[in-house]
Amino acid sequence: MRIKRIIIVLVVSGVVFGGVLGFVQFRQNMIKSFFANAPKPVLTVTATPAVLRDWRAVVPAVGTLQAVNGVDISSSVSGLVRTIGFQSGQDVRRGQQLLTLDSDVELGDLRSAEAEMALARVTYNRNVALLRSDTVSQAALDKVEAELKVKAARVAGLRATIAKKSILAPFDGTLGVRKVDLGQYLEPGTTIVNLQDLSRMLCDFTVSQKELGVVSVGQTVRMTTDSWPGEVFEGTVAALEPLIDAKTGMIGVQASFPNAQRRLRPGMFAKIEIARAEIDRAVTVPNSAVSYNLHGDAVFVVKETAGADGKTVRSVERRVVLLGDRRDGLVMVRQGVEANELVVTSGQVKLENGSLVDIAATDPLKPAATP
Repeated sequence: MRIKRIIIVLVVSGVVFGGVLGFVQFRQNMIKSFFANAPKPVLTVTATPAVLRDWRAVVPAVGTLQAVNGVDISSSVSGLVRTIGFQSGQDVRRGQQLLTLDSDVELGDLRSAEAEMALARVTYNRNVALLRSDTVSQAALDKVEAELKVKAARVAGLRATIAKKSILAPFDGTLGVRKVDLGQYLEPGTTIVNLQDLSRMLCDFTVSQKELGVVSVGQTVRMTTDSWPGEVFEGTVAALEPLIDAKTGMIGVQASFPNAQRRLRPGMFAKIEIARAEIDRAVTVPNSAVSYNLHGDAVFVVKETAGADGKTVRSVERRVVLLGDRRDGLVMVRQGVEANELVVTSGQVKLENGSLVDIAATDPLKPAATP
């Protein structure tokens, strides 16, 4: 009797567990069937056609700007600052007096040296007259003449030292921030102020030796900076280093850029492009259309097919592409996209191969046009 009850409990338990498992499996199958047969969501994206255009290849480089003339003005002699003749940020002309040092001691020494030189000249003239009457020897005259030259040299040295007490602008330019004060004692080499000639800027950069045949003096150079995004500055190649760096295989190049509006400043980093002579026909797409990936750059190409109801259905195909140069918001596509094919420019994050899409009439990433 007891065994019979156990058997009945086991049978009932088996039926219950079997029913539960069957229900779970049935529910999972129904869920899979629902999602498998559910219509794919239509995702809104923006798209633009790939364009076949003339494309001039460029040699890219990164450089640093410097003024055509720039220097830290300092004194070559020591002394106390007596006058300061400039303001921070002031424009100055060549030869304009910037600062004077106290020269009272040197002026006193100069007056003493000039008196000694005058006495030596009188002595020399007297000995010249006495030599004609054979009163003094030629050796005595030579000694007096040498003393006169020593006195004259000392006078010239003191005058040069006094002249160095006046600090003049060596060229036209714009001053920086003043670094000295009235009454301050300056040692030789102490920086007084920085002076930069901003009328023309130079940019130093390097290119590979394999590009040496492309770069030549006088060639047009395009430059962009982070300080002025979207603006292109044009200049010319001014000089090439005669020596190629044997360790890196790079050659130094210097370009010159006019800077009448003084927007370029020394020390700026700049992106340089030197255009090649040849012009290619290339397929281009916006930079925003490319999904950059370590496993390969890709774009989503919009495909149009006819649906079961006869309506046009748009879907996307993910294609790995081979890219070329980039500039002005465009990138050259060497392989993977043909001209006039429609590529997605925004909304790629939510896309996968075969996703259905709807193309928005306007691009929300573009600023609205101002009336």
